Formats: sequence, C-alpha cells, structure tokens
Amino acid sequence: MKRAHSIPSHLTYLYDVETFLQTFIKEAGLSDIQYGSIVLSVCESVNNAITHGNRHDINKKVDIRLECCEQELKIEIEDQGDGFDVDSIQDPTEVKNLKNERGRGIFIIRNLADEVRFENNGSLVKIKFKLSSEHQLLL
Repeated sequence: MKRAHSIPSHLTYLYDVETFLQTFIKEAGLSDIQYGSIVLSVCESVNNAITHGNRHDINKKVDIRLECCEQELKIEIEDQGDGFDVDSIQDPTEVKNLKNERGRGIFIIRNLADEVRFENNGSLVKIKFKLSSEHQLLL
C-alpha cells in the first residue's frame, strides 16, 4: 500500500500530516503499538523540512510518501531546500550540547525509527519502521 501527500511550508499544515498518517495507518491495518513513534518521527521531519529546509516559504512544498508492506513501513519526507550537513548536527545528549536548541529532532527520530537515512544533501529523509506480526492487526 502506497500513499503520498504534499503540504505548503507552513506549520499549520502539521495537523493535515497527522490526519494523513492516521488514515494511512488505519487503512494499512497497523496496530496502535508504533503509532506514536511513527507520528512523532514524521511530524518532526516535516517540521524540520518546513523550518530548516524550506525556511517557511509558503510557495515551497513538503512531500510525504508512505509505503507499507508486510514487514516494514517506509517513509520519505522531502523538502525543496538546499539541504544540510547531517554530520554537523551535534549529539544533544552530550553535556556541552544540553542547552543547544538544534539537533534534538534528528536525535528523537533516530531513536524511534529502525532506520533513518538522509539523502540529497539532507533534503530527503528516509525512515523505516520494521513491522512484526504483533504490530499488524489480524484481519
């Protein structure tokens, strides 16, 4: 099952993203076990795409693509920005970085998802969640 959704680069559209995810998760027959991790990861990635990638330019879009198969959920979030150097984001759990306001979102996503990759200079985020039999509803 595949779905795609695009939103303008404005934070008010995060509600639309949540609704899109809720519908997809229900239609895909996924249980609620990973729901919070999926929604938080996608919304944090979309927030980063709007804020840092597209710099709140309402004329630029953020694309969200979802694909669910038996064993995994693949998510792609892509913005129209120039990207960033993911290696320059410092670990927010290090004492020297505790007061930094940047880098927490990526840290959260990496800790919730099974796999996170950044491509196109960071303007494309690929997230994977592994699904086991207990993560899917029995139909």
